[in-house]
Amino acid sequence: MLIFRLWNYIRGYVIIFVEGYFLEKFVNICTRRQILLWDIQRDRNSKMTLKVSIRGFKMLKPVAKKTGCRVKILEKRGLPFLLNRYRHRKTFLLGAAVFVVLFYIMTSFVWSVEVVGNKKIETDGILKCLEKYGVKPGVLKYRINPEEVANGVILDIDGLSYVNVLVRGTKVKVEVAEGVKRPSIIPLNVPCDIVAKKDGVIKSVIVKIGQAQVKEGDTVKKGQLLVSGSIPIKGAEDNPKRVHAMAEVLARTWYEGRQPVELKAVEKIRTGRKKDNVTLVLFSKKINLFHKEIDFKDFEKVEIKKNLSIGEEFVLPFGLVIERYYENDLVEADIFLEDAKENAAGIAYRKAAENIPEGATIVDKRVNFIENENGEIIADVIIECLEDIGVAKENGGE
Repeated sequence: MLIFRLWNYIRGYVIIFVEGYFLEKFVNICTRRQILLWDIQRDRNSKMTLKVSIRGFKMLKPVAKKTGCRVKILEKRGLPFLLNRYRHRKTFLLGAAVFVVLFYIMTSFVWSVEVVGNKKIETDGILKCLEKYGVKPGVLKYRINPEEVANGVILDIDGLSYVNVLVRGTKVKVEVAEGVKRPSIIPLNVPCDIVAKKDGVIKSVIVKIGQAQVKEGDTVKKGQLLVSGSIPIKGAEDNPKRVHAMAEVLARTWYEGRQPVELKAVEKIRTGRKKDNVTLVLFSKKINLFHKEIDFKDFEKVEIKKNLSIGEEFVLPFGLVIERYYENDLVEADIFLEDAKENAAGIAYRKAAENIPEGATIVDKRVNFIENENGEIIADVIIECLEDIGVAKENGGE
């Protein structure tokens, strides 16, 4: 539909008013003579408005005469009429043509690269990897192979489970998703043992293949053998049968987090004073326009980027970068001991929880407040979990 409208605008069309008692006959004759009519709107039984191309309008005179209809032009639209209006203004037309050519050239390049979806992996690292595959501001967008770039980035950067590269206008948008790094999988035909990947106390051992080396209640250390893939054969103790051990070994594990209890809080309050440093960006060059010395004792910096763009997808290589500095007053306030303990315990809990792996179940939480040799109170949080601590390890068998 958009292409149809654009094509009609390029070749030009007119909006006409048709009046008569044989409007159906008028439309039918136009159809038989391959005169394209569109956007037909019937006002009354004897009146209608419609659109027709310039070529089609020139063919309407005999049709109107044959059907006894009166045709009147309401409006002329399209490029031919626009050019005709400015035919004596050559400088204007030349400028318009140069602008169109420059705009086409400018929109053939990539001027902005955006990365979305990453939380742990630094954006700068992803952008540097994209440059390796030719994705950076200033390159021709037609040289970018999105599939090839996506495959290269996901192989080069550990921790990415999904990469999608979209070229839209003058912007390249890179959508990523982070995943958990999985341990290498040992093929089923390769003999292996099950060992502990961390310290813990055994809760249960369910062996599918292999021979258990621990039982409920045993304390185990990281790397300790849990299920052996070497099964003794009666009468051939020196040549045991080696299998690919498989088991679920649930154990109680603990994760700890600590945080000092702060009885004083420093709050930053903006004074209302601010200073702006303005930088003009032309392509990849930065030109300092208004830069002031920042003499605030404490401040908060906010960077504002204003790029010249047409919508979201057509970003042009011109813009301003405003570095705004807000002056802060530091206000110190006392905190009630119980409130301070609660705040510290919450931070300590988050520190401990960051290390809990996916699939582990939290079964208990303990909070203790201890005092160190300097008289400082520390919030100590221990989270108890239940998780499978077994991991396969090749035992060197054939």
